[in-house]
Amino acid sequence: MKNRIFPNAVFLSVTTWLIISGCTKILDKQPVTDLITNTGATSISALDAENSLAGVYDAETGYAYGLEFNVLDRITNGDAKADNCYAGGDNPNNISIDLFTFNAANDNIGRDWKDAFGIVATANITLAQVAACTDPALTPTRKNQILGEVRFMRAYTYFDLVRLFGRVPIMLEPVDQTNSEALIASTLIPQSSVDSVYEAILADLWFARANVQADNTPPNKMVITKGAVNSILAKVYASMPTPNWDSVAYYCDQVIPNYSLVPNFNSLWDNSAKNNKEAIWEFNYVGYSKVGNWIPSQFLTGGWKKFNTPTNDLVNVYRAEGDSVRLKASITFVDYGWSDAYWKDPLHYPVLSKYPDPNDGTNDFYAIRLADILLLRAEAYNSKADIGNAAMMVNKVRARVGLPATTAANANDMALAIEKERRLELAFEGHRWFDLQRTGRALTVMNAFTNGAGQNLNYHVQDYQIIYPVPQNQLDNNLLLTQNPGY
Repeated sequence: MKNRIFPNAVFLSVTTWLIISGCTKILDKQPVTDLITNTGATSISALDAENSLAGVYDAETGYAYGLEFNVLDRITNGDAKADNCYAGGDNPNNISIDLFTFNAANDNIGRDWKDAFGIVATANITLAQVAACTDPALTPTRKNQILGEVRFMRAYTYFDLVRLFGRVPIMLEPVDQTNSEALIASTLIPQSSVDSVYEAILADLWFARANVQADNTPPNKMVITKGAVNSILAKVYASMPTPNWDSVAYYCDQVIPNYSLVPNFNSLWDNSAKNNKEAIWEFNYVGYSKVGNWIPSQFLTGGWKKFNTPTNDLVNVYRAEGDSVRLKASITFVDYGWSDAYWKDPLHYPVLSKYPDPNDGTNDFYAIRLADILLLRAEAYNSKADIGNAAMMVNKVRARVGLPATTAANANDMALAIEKERRLELAFEGHRWFDLQRTGRALTVMNAFTNGAGQNLNYHVQDYQIIYPVPQNQLDNNLLLTQNPGY
C-alpha cells in the first residue's frame, strides 16, 4: 500500500505534537514529562526511543495534552450518541450530538478529528525516529516491540476515525519539512476509501501482532500485548463493511484462554483491582498533580450538572432484566437538586458512576476487557447459527451478576440477546453506538427511542448521520477533502 502524508489542516492544528513527552520506563512507571526535540528520522538513542514510545502512550490515553478525545468524548461518541446517555450538562456541541442536530461546525466533532490526527502525527514521528535508531542498546527485539506498540496505537486511532467519519486521509509518514514546496505537496491529500483505511489498520495490526509482548507479560495493562492486538483485530473484522466472522472467531479464540472474568463485577471499578485478570488494555490515570486527569469529575459530584446523563431507557432495561448488580455499579441516583426534561425529580437524578473517584482522578478506563470479547465471540457463533455456543458465552457474562441463562432459542433472538447483554455489561465504556452501527441497528433503535413515560423522542435519525461530517475547518484548509454525503 502506498504511504500517505497527513493533510495541511491537520498539520496546522497539531504542530505542538512535534514535541513528544514521555517517561523512561513505560512498563512499570507512570508517565513523567521528558521532552525530545529531535523529531526527524535521524538516529536517536535507545533512551530517546523509549521516551518517544511513552509520548505515544501519553497521546493515546490523553495524558500529554489534556485531550478529551480518548475518554470523555469516547463516552459521548459511544454512549450519548446512542441510547445509553443524554448529553447532560449545558454544552451545545454535546447536546447536538445527542439529538442528531450536529453539523460540520460542531466544535466537539472538530476536536475529535484534530486530536485523533494529532495522535497519528505523534505515532508517525516516533516510528520514523525508532526505525532510524542505531544505538546498540536498543536490541532488534525491543525495537520491533516499540514499533509494534506504536503501530497498534496508530491502528486503534484509525479504527476510531473510520467509524466516526468514514473516509479519512491515510497518514503513514511524518510531514516532509525539507522545504515549503515539499511541505505543501505532502500535506494536501484527499480522503481514502473506507476499505483502504481498513487495509491500513490491518497492516499495522498484523505487524503489531508479530512483535509485541505476549499476554500478561508486563504487569501494567496499559502496555500493549498480543491480547490487545488480537482483541482489536476481532473488533475490526466485526466492524468492516463486510464482516468476516471466521476471523472474528479466530482472534477471539486467541484472547479468551489467556484472561478470565473477575468474580465480582463491582470490583472492576475498585482502584485496588487495577491491571486485573479481566483487563486486556487499560488506560492508567495518575491524578491532577501529575497530568491533570479530570475525567471522573465530569460525571460525579455536585456543583454543576454533569455530562452524559444515563437515559430512562437504559435504567428501565436494567430493571426489566432484574440486573441490580450492574445497575448499581454503573448508575448512582443523587439528590443534587438537578432536573431536566428527561429526569424531573431533583432528589432522584442519575449520574454515571463507573468512574467513582472525582477527587484525584485515579480511576482507570478499560479500553478492552474480556467480557467484550466473550460477547463478540458469541456473535461469531451466532453468525453460524451455533446457538448453543453463543448462549454459553452470553451466560458466562450473565452468571457473574447473578442473572439466569438466556432464553434465546434462535439466531434472531440470540442477536438481540447479545446486543442487550453488551449494552448492560459495557455501558459507559464507549461501545454502544459502534455496536449499533456495525450491526445495522442504529436507525431502528434510535428512531424508536423513548423517554421515561414511553413517549417517542422523535430523533428522526437519517442514514447519513451514522457517520459525522468532515469538520468545516478541515475542508477550508484542504480543498482536496470532500464533505460526507448528506451534510
